[in-house]
Amino acid sequence: MKAKIRLKNTISNQEIARKMREANREANNLIDISFKEDLSEIFFEGERILIPEKAWFDEDMLVKGQAKEKDSAIEILPQDIGKTINLHLDAELVAELNEIKNHIMSKTQHDIILDLFKKGLDQYNKENK
Repeated sequence: MKAKIRLKNTISNQEIARKMREANREANNLIDISFKEDLSEIFFEGERILIPEKAWFDEDMLVKGQAKEKDSAIEILPQDIGKTINLHLDAELVAELNEIKNHIMSKTQHDIILDLFKKGLDQYNKENK
């Protein structure tokens, strides 16, 4: 699976595309660059795509992948491949999850649920020893 982004093919975006290409070359990161048939869009594809200036990143440009902040840059990585599970939580656990979420707004849902499961397993192991 690869990360993919697109830019509208404008004069200013052509300059951004050149700078992105150079930044990825300097980082020894191979990316493929192509154009839509009518030349209206520029496509980038790779194992990861480095956008050296955060200001250049726009949610509309993301086609496939996850955007992660990295110093003054944005790095686009392939989407995580995971499994979907059905999880039924009781009201107390939902309330606790919401409370944790309110306290930890900078974390993703994945990180919060992972922390919650780890804490739950630790508590379970303590109680059953």
